[in-house]
Amino acid sequence: MAMTRPSKAVVLVSSATAFSLLGDQALYAILPIYFTDLGLLPFQVGILLSANRWIRLVTNHVAHVLSERFAPAPLFVGAFVLGATITFAYALYPTFALMLIARLLWGFAWSFIRHIGVLALLQDVPGTRTAQTMGYYNGISRIGSVVGLFGGALLFDLFGYANAFWALGVLGLASIALSWRAAPERLIPSPALSSDGEEAAGRQVGLLLLGFTLGGVGPGLVISTLGLLLNSRLEGELMIGSVTLGAATLTGAVLATRFLLDTIAAPWLGALSDELGPRRATTWAFAAGATMLALAAYTTELLPLCASVIVFFMCGTALTATISGVAGKQGGRRYARFVSASDLGAAAGPLFGWLAIGTLDAENFAIVLAAAMYGFATIVARFTFPKMNR
Repeated sequence: MAMTRPSKAVVLVSSATAFSLLGDQALYAILPIYFTDLGLLPFQVGILLSANRWIRLVTNHVAHVLSERFAPAPLFVGAFVLGATITFAYALYPTFALMLIARLLWGFAWSFIRHIGVLALLQDVPGTRTAQTMGYYNGISRIGSVVGLFGGALLFDLFGYANAFWALGVLGLASIALSWRAAPERLIPSPALSSDGEEAAGRQVGLLLLGFTLGGVGPGLVISTLGLLLNSRLEGELMIGSVTLGAATLTGAVLATRFLLDTIAAPWLGALSDELGPRRATTWAFAAGATMLALAAYTTELLPLCASVIVFFMCGTALTATISGVAGKQGGRRYARFVSASDLGAAAGPLFGWLAIGTLDAENFAIVLAAAMYGFATIVARFTFPKMNR
C-alpha cells in the first residue's frame, strides 16, 4: 500500500476549507441541546440544520455551470468571503428567520467551495490515488470540524452563544487568505455524457443511491440527533475530575473525536481503499458501519455508545474518500449529481429525524433508521463498482 505526501495544492485547499467550516459545524453541537434557549422549536432545528443542504440541490449545478463558463478563481475566493461573513451573522441575528437566510447562503457558498476545490485537486491525480487524495483533503479540512464542534460547544458552555460565534468568526477569516493562494486558474471541462449501456447506467444510479446514503446517515440522521441521544444516556452531567461537562460539550467531544481521527486516519484509509478497490472497500465499510449503528441504537451504556459511534464515523471516512473520489474522476457534471444526491440525503435526514422524534418520542429512532440504510447500501455497493479498480 503506497502512501504519498499531500501536494501543496491539497494542503492549501483543505486548510482554507477547514477554517470555513467553523461556524457551520458549531451549530450541530449547540442547537440540538440549547435550541429552547434560543426560542426555537424542534422542527425549526431540523429546518436550520438541513436548509443549507436543500439549497445545494440547485446551487451544486449552478457551481458546476459557472465554474466551467467563467474563471474559477474569483468564484472560489468569493465563496470563502461569504462563508466567513455568515458565522458573524449567527452571532448577531440568532432569530429563526435570519438564521434560515444565513443557512441558505452558507449552502450556496459551500457548493462553490466543495465543487471547485475537489475538482481542482482530482483533475491531475491518477485514478489509482483518488481515494488517498480525498483522504488528505477530508482529513485536513475536518480539523475545522474539530475546532468548530468541540471548541464551539465549549465556548458556548463557558461564554455564551454570541461570544462563541464571534470567536469562531474571527478565526474563519483565515479561510479568505488561504483560498486566495489556493484558487485554481482553470478546471478541465466535463466530458460529454454518453450512453454506456444498461450496466453503466445502473452503476450511475447506484452511485447516486450511495451518495444519498452517505449524506442521509452521517451528516443527516446521526450528527443532527446525536446530542439528544447522548443527553438521554447521560442523565445529568458528566464529571471528569473536578470538571463538570454538559451534554453539549460531550456531543462536541464525540463529534470532534470523529474528525480528529479523520485527520489522522483518512489518508491511510484512502490508500487502503485504493488498494482494495471500491467494491470491496465500500461493501466492508457499509457492513461494519451498519453493525456499529445498531449497537449505538440499543446500548444503554454511555461508553459503548460513544465508542460505536466513533467507529461508525471511521467507516464513513473510508466511504467518503472512496466514493467521492470515484465520482470526482468522472467529471464536474457527474460529480455535481453525486454531491446533490448526498446533499438531498443530508437535507432530509435532520428534518425527517427530528419530526419523527417529536412524533414518536423515541430518541434512538434516527439511529435505527440509519443502521437500516447502511445495511441496504451494503447490497447496493456490490452492484455499483466493478470487481477490480485497476
